[in-house]
Amino acid sequence: MKEAGKTFDMLGSQPPVVEIFLNHPNFAQFSEEELRTFAAFYKEKKLAEGEILFSEGEPGLSMYIVKKGGLKVLKMGFLGETVIAQVNPGEFVGEMAVIDCSSRSATVKAMTHTELLEISQANFNLLKKEYPKTAIKLMDLLLRLLSFRLRSTTSKMLKK
Repeated sequence: MKEAGKTFDMLGSQPPVVEIFLNHPNFAQFSEEELRTFAAFYKEKKLAEGEILFSEGEPGLSMYIVKKGGLKVLKMGFLGETVIAQVNPGEFVGEMAVIDCSSRSATVKAMTHTELLEISQANFNLLKKEYPKTAIKLMDLLLRLLSFRLRSTTSKMLKK
């Protein structure tokens, strides 16, 4: 059976990433069926250690979930690059540009060999149209993530 670019066998086995997310706290609100639906809307991407995923100022056409490995988020300054965040398995990066259609606000680079799930802006919009309940859960997750990051940034600024 073929579903939006993903192949499933006749027994309905699921993509391996569904297994990973079933046990990840970020995806606790998703049912197994919703994770299978969501899996039809991303494509896998691999980065070598040190490879740049995207650079500050580029158009933001996709967001990513780290499947394995890790990323560092960098801002360039007078003294070179400063690491402003680390992105670990199960976490998102690049979501701001997809949500608000803006350019990338930072550069993101692989810390080690990294496997990602890429969700294009077009597929994100298609998910919202075809599976609104799953998309709402995803947007809720993104809102919680953005809220956490904003609180963390505010806290760091107050400490300086």
